[in-house]
Amino acid sequence: MQAGISVRHLADRVGCSASYLRKLERGTRSRMGPEFYVALRTALAATDEDLLDPVEDRPKGSR
Repeated sequence: MQAGISVRHLADRVGCSASYLRKLERGTRSRMGPEFYVALRTALAATDEDLLDPVEDRPKGSR
């Protein structure tokens, strides 16, 4: 998923470090609290499916 904002800007909006977001993105950090998840989903204007459905599992041509 690409939201068109920098990791640093997103981290500021969510209230976490850019390093933490990069770890989530790379998969080296997999757990997050529910408050952080909601803040991330809100900041990205994303659905649960956007954040939880692996890109590899989506049909070709879908987001």
